[in-house]
Amino acid sequence: MHRLVAALEAAILFVVVLSLAGCHPRTLTVEQLIEHNLQAVGGKAALEALRSIRIELHIVDPEFAVDGVYLAARSGSMRIDITAGGRHVYTEALDGARGWQWKGQGQPVEESAKATAALRHGVELPGHLFGLHELRSRGNRLELAGREEVEGKNYHRLRLTFADGDSTMLYLDPDSWLITRRRDVRPLHPDVDATPTTIENKMTHFRRVGDLLFSFASIDTDLATGKVLEKTSVRSITLNPAIEPSIFQKL
Repeated sequence: MHRLVAALEAAILFVVVLSLAGCHPRTLTVEQLIEHNLQAVGGKAALEALRSIRIELHIVDPEFAVDGVYLAARSGSMRIDITAGGRHVYTEALDGARGWQWKGQGQPVEESAKATAALRHGVELPGHLFGLHELRSRGNRLELAGREEVEGKNYHRLRLTFADGDSTMLYLDPDSWLITRRRDVRPLHPDVDATPTTIENKMTHFRRVGDLLFSFASIDTDLATGKVLEKTSVRSITLNPAIEPSIFQKL
């Protein structure tokens, strides 16, 4: 009888251990997270076939609303033209290492080093041209940063450190495997106000364009105050448009 009771207790303990093990979130490797995300957004072939992109935007800040056209190419170049009331009022561009801006009148001027870095980070970030699987080959670093529960969801986190040493935290949704949040300490517009704050960029309304999935809405929030800093909605995305390289170099 004693042996039977002992055997039953051991069996119950084994079942309990298995049950508890299933309750704990599984720790995945960087490679596994990259693969999950890669399949979620459309696959390696579709991403690597993307050479350039054109995005039409509507941007709402607390004090104004404007429209924009964002262009980027795998060369690491980008340009955004801003219009207000149908009038061209601002341009920012990055041609390789050189960043410049035009403020609606006069001649273009050179960007500050910090603003140029912000433009470069925007090109490198997954969600436009490059997949997570390509970031390390471009001189960036990806590493596990544990899990964090936000609004009832236990996100996987990856710390992305850019080649220049700046970093940002990517939040992978454990259900969709999409990157739906990003957090970093930075100024929202470096050449307007250089004061850094902890900004969360939350991405929603994912839609398929060709074979790839893109976010069509995002919101930037100052986590310290809860203040909404900027809302962006995407009106259209064009994959692989023909772009004359000189457009990144001059107004």
